[in-house]
Amino acid sequence: MRRKNLSEADKRYIIAQSGGCCNNCRKRLFRENSFGERVRLGDDAHIVAASDAGPRGASHLDASARSSSENMLLLCKNCHAEIDQQPQLFTVERLLKIRERHYSWIDHCLGQPLTKRPKFHYLSYINVPRADMYAAAQSLSLPQASLNGAESISDLGIDAGRLMYRYVSVLNHDVLFANELSHETSIEDIDVGQYWYTPNSAFRSKNILRRYSEAVPTAWNRQECVIYRKVNDWRLVCLIDPRWITTTTAWATLSSGSFQSAALVHVASIDAAQKTVLASPIFLGAPEALRL
Repeated sequence: MRRKNLSEADKRYIIAQSGGCCNNCRKRLFRENSFGERVRLGDDAHIVAASDAGPRGASHLDASARSSSENMLLLCKNCHAEIDQQPQLFTVERLLKIRERHYSWIDHCLGQPLTKRPKFHYLSYINVPRADMYAAAQSLSLPQASLNGAESISDLGIDAGRLMYRYVSVLNHDVLFANELSHETSIEDIDVGQYWYTPNSAFRSKNILRRYSEAVPTAWNRQECVIYRKVNDWRLVCLIDPRWITTTTAWATLSSGSFQSAALVHVASIDAAQKTVLASPIFLGAPEALRL
């Protein structure tokens, strides 16, 4: 049987459906290096092997079916090796259940349809890799964004406006899923991996750097280069990557110390003792009437 390669469309579908995480241990499997560059740290693993001689290879499936997204799950390198070395323990049926459980977790992270959501015309921050993953997980068409070798969105000049227009269409889609933050939301309501939408609210900022460098992760460790807001008795802290700030005006607003914005964020970690939720913003912006 001649082995077929997985299509690029299927690769994007698998990582989106998996939320960029290993389907077995939930380890995050992509990172962002230079502007617009994404590095995958895991494997598109076959459930039924690509060939009859491989793990779980005895099957009636032909080469096309074996190389389709229906026969794949996203695994970290360690889980991939462990699973393929124990085909009798990790049967086809067990791997299908592992994938189904993981996809159900991703659906839980996406939350419910947002019912009270204004239309957006301006975005001050667009985390392009995470925005693409969020759109794909909701079966929305991916914006065709061209970064043209720039080091940040604000370096794109007039093209920054075009990129913003494409991603506004994601936020303004008729049906958008996320958990909605309110004054009643408790820190116990939040789980790592979830998406949360906060309507237009007062944020404060601390030491927003102008350009990305090694100083940015160092600042994050001190909870600087962040924006934050108080919710009940806990704080939502959002790590700001200067590469995704859309314009110099947006940077001036975010670094002003205090501003109004709506936000869609992805929860990275929760410190219950310090009553702090650490998140990565996907979008920051304001409705037309409250444009930054």
